[in-house]
Formats: sequence, C-alpha cells, structure tokens
Amino acid sequence: ILDTELKQQAKKGLKRNNPFPGIKSVEVKQVDKDNLQITVEGDKNAPQGKISQRLNQGLTLNFQPRNKTEIAQLANQQEKVYQAQNKNILIPNPEVIIKSNNTTPNIPNSPQVKNPPRYLPRAIAPPVGDISVSNINSAPSTINLDSSITVPRLVLRDAPVREVIGLLARAAGLNVVYSDNDETNKVNKEQKELTISLDIENEPVDQVFNSVLLVTGLNANRRGNTIYVGKKLPDAARNLITRTFRLNQVKVDDAAAYLASQGAEVQLFFEGGERLVRENVGTADEPIIRTFSEPTPPKFVPLTPQRDQTSRELQSIQPAPLLLRGLLAASDKRLNSLTLIGEPEKVQLATSLLVQLDARRRQVAVNVKVIDVNLLGTEAFNSSFSFGVGDTFFVQDNGAAVVNFGGINPPGAIQTANGIVTPPIVNNPYSNAQIFLDPNSSTFSVPGTVPGTVRINEDTGSSAVPTFSRESTRGKGNFFQPFITLDSPTKVGLTDFELATDNIITTTADGVNVTQGQNGTVTFGLPNLFQFPKRFLSTLQAQITSGNAKILTDPTLVVQEGEVAEVKLTQQVVGNIISETETTDGLTTRTVTAEIEDAGLTLAVDVQRIDDNGFITMNVDPTVTSIGAVQELDVGGDENRIALLNVRSLNSGKIRLRDGQTLILSGIIQESDRTTVSKVPILGDLPIIGALFRSTNRDKQRNEVIVLVTPQIVDEGSDFGYQYNPGRETGKYLQQQGFTVPVNR
Repeated sequence: ILDTELKQQAKKGLKRNNPFPGIKSVEVKQVDKDNLQITVEGDKNAPQGKISQRLNQGLTLNFQPRNKTEIAQLANQQEKVYQAQNKNILIPNPEVIIKSNNTTPNIPNSPQVKNPPRYLPRAIAPPVGDISVSNINSAPSTINLDSSITVPRLVLRDAPVREVIGLLARAAGLNVVYSDNDETNKVNKEQKELTISLDIENEPVDQVFNSVLLVTGLNANRRGNTIYVGKKLPDAARNLITRTFRLNQVKVDDAAAYLASQGAEVQLFFEGGERLVRENVGTADEPIIRTFSEPTPPKFVPLTPQRDQTSRELQSIQPAPLLLRGLLAASDKRLNSLTLIGEPEKVQLATSLLVQLDARRRQVAVNVKVIDVNLLGTEAFNSSFSFGVGDTFFVQDNGAAVVNFGGINPPGAIQTANGIVTPPIVNNPYSNAQIFLDPNSSTFSVPGTVPGTVRINEDTGSSAVPTFSRESTRGKGNFFQPFITLDSPTKVGLTDFELATDNIITTTADGVNVTQGQNGTVTFGLPNLFQFPKRFLSTLQAQITSGNAKILTDPTLVVQEGEVAEVKLTQQVVGNIISETETTDGLTTRTVTAEIEDAGLTLAVDVQRIDDNGFITMNVDPTVTSIGAVQELDVGGDENRIALLNVRSLNSGKIRLRDGQTLILSGIIQESDRTTVSKVPILGDLPIIGALFRSTNRDKQRNEVIVLVTPQIVDEGSDFGYQYNPGRETGKYLQQQGFTVPVNR
C-alpha cells in the first residue's frame, strides 16, 4: 500500500496467527518510510484476496481460501501444452470442418425460422469519447479528540448512546454536552432513547467516537474541551462559517437551484406582480361579473427538497444522500453572487461543486459558405420559308404551314354571315396606301389646271368702278401617271404636288403693278405597302444560350455553446396586401395594410453543444428567397403589385462535426427541362429535311444551393487579437477615431 505509514506504537509491525479458518497468518509491516506491506498466508494454498471497501480512514480486505476444484483447474491449465504439427510428415492431419444441419423439417403449421443474411455486418456499438471526471471528497466531517488512546476491547448490547458517548469522551479527557430534544418527538409526544451495540477491539478512541456519531446520525461540534452532541444542534453550538461567491458564468438562480437539489436550503425571491380577479357584483339570479387586476405581494419560494416520511415503503428504502443538508444558500441577482452559511466541510463541498458548475461555455467560430448556383441553358432551332407559283402561295413559319390558292385569302365566316350581299363587300384595307406619280411615263391633261391672266384697271377716271379683262384663259395642265409600288420598300417616288399661282398685273394712276405668281411644288416619299415576292425565301435560326451565376456568401460567426446566431442579407418586398373595411354610424373606413417579407439569404446557426472531445453538435438552417414573379392585385378598386417569392430552405437537424471538419450540404435543387416542338404534319417527321418543317425550343434551368459549414473551436487561452499590428493607413484611421494602436513606420 503506497503513501501509508503505521502509527508510532506499531512501527515494528503487526502479526496475527490463525485469525480465522483457512488463513494461517496475517502480517502488516512497514517496508520503507512511505510504503506498507500486508502479507496473508494460507493454511494449505494461497488465498484469493481483493479490496472490498476503500474509506478515508482505511481499507477493508477480503480473503478466501481456494477449494480443491479450483486448484485442480489451475493445475490442468498449467500442464496443458499445445504442440505444433510436424511439417515433415508425408500425410498431414486432415482438416475437419463440422457443419450443423440447419434444415428445418417441413411440419405443417410450424413456424419457419429464417437465418439472417451473411452479408449483414456485426452489431457494433457507436464510439464513446473520453468523459471529464472530477472527484470530490464527500466524506462526513469527524471530531478530532486529540487522543492516542486505543480501546482494547469494548462489547455493548443496546447501550444508551448518551452513555456511550460520555464514556468515550471521558476516556479521551473531554467533556460532553448532550441534547436529545427533537421536534419530531415533541409533536408525537414520544421520547425514545437512542441505543447502540458495539463490538470493538484495538481501535482508536477517535475512530470509535466518530463511528457512534455516524451510525446514530447525531451532530457534534467541539469547542475547547467540550463536545456538543445532539440530533439538531442550535446555531450557537454549531461551527458555522460564511462564504460569498461572485459567479462568473452561471446564473445565480441556476446555481442556487443546483445546490438545493443537493439538500441546501435555498429561498428564491419573487417580486410582486398582478393577478386577475373575477367578482360577482350582481345577484345570484342575475350575476354581473366584474374583472379587475390586483397587485400580489412579493414572496420567498423555498427550493429545499422534502422527503416523504408518511409512506412505510419509502421509509424502508435507503434514502438518497443529500450531502448539503443543513447549508443555507442566499442569492443576489444584482451582483450575481451567492452566499453560503454552514459548517466548514459542507461549505467546502458546496465550493467544489460551484467551481465545477461555473465553467466557461466554449465558443466556436463557424464559417458558412452559401453558394447559389443558377445554370441556364437554351437551345432553339427555327426555320421559315415561302414561295409562290402562279396563284398559289406557300408559307412555313416555325413549324406552322399556310397555303393560299387564288391570290386572295378567302373571307372569314363572320364577314360572310354579316354581309348584305354575296360575295361579301369589305372596306378596302389599302385605301390609305401611298400613291406615287411617274414622271417618266406619258402624261395626261386636265382642263383648268393651268392658270390664266386677268388684267384689273383701277384708273377709270370719273367712274369709281374698276374694270378688269382676261387676257388669257386657264388651260389644260399635264399630270404624271399615278402608280403604287409593292416590290421594293426602298424605292422613292413622287407622292404630291402643288399648282402654281397666277401672275397678276394691276394698272393704277401711278402706273402698272405686277404680282409674280408662285411656282408649283412636289413631294417625294417611300411606299407604305410591300408585297412578298413569289420567289423562294428562307430563314434558318439556330441559337444556344448558356449562363451561370454564383452568389457566394462567406460569413464567419462566433457562437457560444447553447446560443443561436443569425445572418440576414435580405431586401424587403411587398408580399401581400390586406384591405379591411369597417362601417360605423354610416361612416365607412377602409384600412389597407401591406405585409412586408424578406427576399434574400437568411442563415441561422444553432450551436447546441461543444463536448470535451472536440465535437460540435449544431443545427444549420439556411433559406434562400428570391422574387419569382410579380402579381397584379386588385384591392378595393386599387391596382397593386405584390411579389411572389421562390423559397429554397434546408434544415440540417442535429449534426455532429469535429473541430475543423467541413460539412457539405447539397441537394437543394430546383430543376426544370422544357422542350417545345412545333412541326408541319408528315413533312416535319422526315429525316434531315424535316428540320426545315419544324421548330424546336428547349429551355433547361437548374438552381442549386450548396452550404459548406466549417466549425473551429475558439482557443481562449491563445493570444489572438492581443498582438494586432495594423498597417499605416489603418493605424492612422484608428488614431483619428481615438484608439491608441502601434503604427508600422
């Protein structure tokens, strides 16, 4: 036994012969200064020994002699020798494989037993990491009598505990003040004296005295040469100390509740509030209930666990140990402090528990990369052609064919049914067409289109009426031939002209005045009609469009264990509009409310636990929301626009990652593949040439959200951030803001 030393009177060692049957002798001796050796010699064979109980005051060893059967088994195991097969023999021993017959006879109405498949793996338990273990000495306190007296022999049967304690105290030269008053006995009006039986030999008086206290459940306290003993000692007779803690991490109410679960007496203070009271202010036949609130006074709520003393079944069972019973804990929320009042041993035990409870929660730096990948692919092949033969015209446009015979499209059913005459008469659709004049063709004359000459004579002498005479009459004017061009939309033609004005000669007394006429003007323009020619026209269109977009978000969040961090990169949009109409006293009031929703990225990281083995249990909940379409909404006669959102979300649930391990969450896929084919019947199904008679459009879209999560446990003992040395520009900016930082020169 290591780190053990015999007392002074037993330095030479102890030996007992024939202590019990099967054991010849037991010897205890001091091997060196700090080590002790115990030797147990059996009668005929070496006994089996083990440590059955380990206490603060000593060890309890159990020894049992072996019987003849066990000795024979050990001898057989030692004598049994396995010989290897000789490789030099001509014919080796054959390998014998014994297989059991697993076939089951075909018995009617008998259950058929099916063997499991051979490819199934064996059941393997999940791995278990290291568990942080902290041991606290919870041994009860003892009374030190400061006596080296050993009790050689003491045998008592149902002796009063008071007399036994007084006897042992007098043997150690101390006084005893004993009190057997108990509140339970006062209530039951019963005074039953405690008794005890002892059979002690060669035991120190300190050990015997404390053993009596432990068995009887009495409390004791020594002051000087007097020992106070009783079932419940008053506070003045107890050894009480006070210790106050300023807790760093744990909340004081949680710490107080934890100590209360160990038996400490805790009273939590609850401030006064309000409660709802219902009162009948009417009669029993016509009740009138009045509801009002009234303040509630502050109160203390005890948290000390209570044992059930009424059930006999529970009294027969060994109760759970409440090690802190008799300790008072008072909490202060403002300072987050806890005050303990009690015996030194219990205060020290509570201190050890609080030190373990006030451990810091670990923090983890979670790097989350959210990648939104949009893959777009469009393939289009279209063909269009036309040609005419005589009065027949054929058109194929994007897989749709039209054939016309006769040069004019037939009238519609509505035109024929609603017409007065048949064939139906319709308005000329080309009445406003641009008409050109051909200056190169033969002209035609129109009478009265060339101006003549008229002479006005105002010098008539005594006559006040002027005279006029026509020297020449209006003649015939020559005009160009009109025409309409349909074959070329870029051909310029004469569209309009203005006639010239007459030359007027006026004779007055002063002389002759001539007014020059204006020349005519012409206007040119482009045709507004075009007719497709009958020659073969064709257009082929082939297009492939591809695009990809990546929206990368790379935040790093420092999250404490048990907390939730959230990142939002969103834009507010109108998701819905609610209209409420209320009519009161003939007055109608309409209230329109817009519901605002977030479009963008929302990421929530819930770190639930960081264990001592470097594993992080967390929950990642990313949501990517985008505007899918815009919807017109009529609310109360007003036209409003709302956004329809496309939502892609993922909830990983509880996942466990090692420190620095990266988890890839993918599969949030929204994929669409649309193909539209339009073709001319029969012709569109022909090989090779059929591509000219059909139109194919393929639109392929794939949206995927990929989330990469990498947690790293923050080492709070490192010097990260303490030796930051900014650059020159950054340092100057920080100095302008009032910070004192070193600047690189």
